Amino acid sequence: MARKIGSRYTVHQVIGRGSAGTVWLGEGPDGPVAVKLLREDLASDQVLVGRFVQERNALTSLDHPRVVGIRDLVVDGSDLALVMELVHGTDLRTRLDHDGVLAPQAAVAVTADVADALAVAHAAGIVHRDVKPENVLLDLASSPGAGGAPRAKLTDFGIARLVDAPRRTRATRIIGTPDYLAPEIIEGLEPRAAVDIYALATVLYELLAGFTPFGGGHTGAVLRRHVTETVPPLPGLPDGLWKIIAECLAKAPASRLRATEMAERLREQLPALAGLPPLAVAAPGGDTAEPTGPAEEPPYEGEEATPRPRRRRGAAVPLVSGPQPDSTRDTHTSLRRPNAEELAAFAVASRAERERRGDPADGALSGRARSHRGHPAGPGSVVLRRRRLVVAAVAALVVAGAVGAYAALSGGDEDRPGKGAGRPGSDAASSAPEAAGRTHGAAGRNDDSGQGGRGPGLPTAPSADEAADPDAGAETAALPAWSSWQTVPPPPAPLAGGVRAVQVDGVTFAFATDRDGAVRYVTRGGAGFGPWQLLTGIHVSGDPAPVAMPDGRIVLFALGTDRLLYQRTYAGGGWSQWGQLDGRTKLDSPPAAAADDSNDRIDLVARIGTDLATASYVHRTWSAWATVPTAGRISGAPSLAAGRSGRLDAFVVRAADSAVLRVTALRGAWHPAEPVPGLSGDGGRAEPAAGSDGGLYLFGRGASGGLTQAASHSGGRSWRTGAVPGSGANLRYAPGPVAEGRRLGLFARTEDGALHYTRTV
Repeated sequence: MARKIGSRYTVHQVIGRGSAGTVWLGEGPDGPVAVKLLREDLASDQVLVGRFVQERNALTSLDHPRVVGIRDLVVDGSDLALVMELVHGTDLRTRLDHDGVLAPQAAVAVTADVADALAVAHAAGIVHRDVKPENVLLDLASSPGAGGAPRAKLTDFGIARLVDAPRRTRATRIIGTPDYLAPEIIEGLEPRAAVDIYALATVLYELLAGFTPFGGGHTGAVLRRHVTETVPPLPGLPDGLWKIIAECLAKAPASRLRATEMAERLREQLPALAGLPPLAVAAPGGDTAEPTGPAEEPPYEGEEATPRPRRRRGAAVPLVSGPQPDSTRDTHTSLRRPNAEELAAFAVASRAERERRGDPADGALSGRARSHRGHPAGPGSVVLRRRRLVVAAVAALVVAGAVGAYAALSGGDEDRPGKGAGRPGSDAASSAPEAAGRTHGAAGRNDDSGQGGRGPGLPTAPSADEAADPDAGAETAALPAWSSWQTVPPPPAPLAGGVRAVQVDGVTFAFATDRDGAVRYVTRGGAGFGPWQLLTGIHVSGDPAPVAMPDGRIVLFALGTDRLLYQRTYAGGGWSQWGQLDGRTKLDSPPAAAADDSNDRIDLVARIGTDLATASYVHRTWSAWATVPTAGRISGAPSLAAGRSGRLDAFVVRAADSAVLRVTALRGAWHPAEPVPGLSGDGGRAEPAAGSDGGLYLFGRGASGGLTQAASHSGGRSWRTGAVPGSGANLRYAPGPVAEGRRLGLFARTEDGALHYTRTV
């Protein structure tokens, strides 16, 4: 029986059903279409309807051969429908149920097609959030691809994200499918593009093996495995292909490939996979996955057709072994969204499991280099770890008591006695050993007198000798004069933050992050600005932090979307790969970096909770992160400059009133914070630059909103402040000063996204 949908479409028969609604075969002004009619309870939700209307342009703009295009969105009374391209074929789940696992070349060809679709969506700012075989359609009307595989199209873009409206409280709202959920979703983090990569790698694993890597057992067991377990390589699979799967299944989102990289690297594997037969892989529990028999294939676009038989996906793998296997292995159904308490419990349980097994944090493995951790440590290692944890905890208590005593005597923050645990913005489930490790690392440097004269991690008050500053009485530096502003060539993708810049060998490198979370940079030499370059490999959060070394290297630091710290190096005209520095400490702001003249020391600062934290690279070894109690409670991201005689100057924004503070490390101790007049932290961080004349120059937002500059001698206590000529009130992001020989350069972004540059005269 025909049914009208809006004024333009008529539907005739049901061709598929899913958790969000029913798919109908229909007719529109331009011919046959597939119409997904959402459930009535969803259509009656005004929040959801509003989100559909807001997202209409984004969803209908995805025009790509590998995407099932959304032609229209219809809101008509109780009807809420998506009008989609009609695909003559079947879905990937039905193909798996009917024919079993795919040959490696066919599986890789299908997955590469889906990666192409994700690349287009991610570039448009859309995260699918529910990549699974049911949402991959095989277009049987098109010419086959490599290995005779049908061309794949990804459907249901935006459904999970739209239905999962923040104000919806029903237990049935969609968040994804348990077998394909990335660890960060389970731990309650905001889904980003990397969750789709994880899900697609899980689909590829399933196409090859016949079962998903972490599925099986009750839903809680499935979710916990995603967070705590690694998966061994599939026997018989070429190493190159397994390396791609392992990278995309990394626990740390920033370690995964981007969609464009995944598609490119998969297609590079296709020639080597030609002629390889399907794998015969024993499913968990000992059975080899086999199809259960033919299933009726729906002839048109849609989700799974009904009825169809369930495919056996291997024996259950319960988290705790029991006398009977769990029969609920088929967990690819819609899942209610866990509440905050459940998410917190998952995070606590997963960390406890890692501690029990002795696993390092996932990031410490450098997911690009290793695919799995191996076997748990033996009993002797467990005892040793427990002893170390006890020692670390005792050390933490001793140092914490000393810090508390210092804070009480120095009249510091009235809130400091309770700040050590449960800091706002820090991980609620952070373990005591981790916190102890940061403090212990600081105390360890207290005994090291051969580290270049500065110890930024020391949470101690300066002694009378340390407080004596040879430059304290120096005359305040004059404010620099600037040339006219010039516009920097626009990058290929819009930038998302401010700019940080360094100069090596007479060439200035300006680094920024685009809206897709990728790091880009542009160079300026004698011939002016060159083209923008892209650094692939990870997604980052916030502005990157470059540091120029005396030997001509650039060491670049960035905060991954997993809140862990990553590094790569530029030397000899080329870049190294991203590597993870610390797989345990999660930062709450992008880092800032500074280097001395020895080529052997780099200092970092970042915010952890509301504390300023610091770490140092000395003698080819990174120290643990330690807090700087003299900075007080801060907000935003800090900045850092290295001065003469081993001096460090960190600039932070005080949480109480957004004042810009200077915190100096000299002769092994951090001095109390001092305000910098005339600058406001309301517009973001203030960025310093050390001039060749010994002056320290600071740039940030003034009270009136324009760009303000402040100048002081590197050891001075007083500042001159004034406006930077030609900078109006439309400068929105943190400026990027850079020392360019005897001059200073300055980058600034306006609210319209344009990047500008000026130099001192």
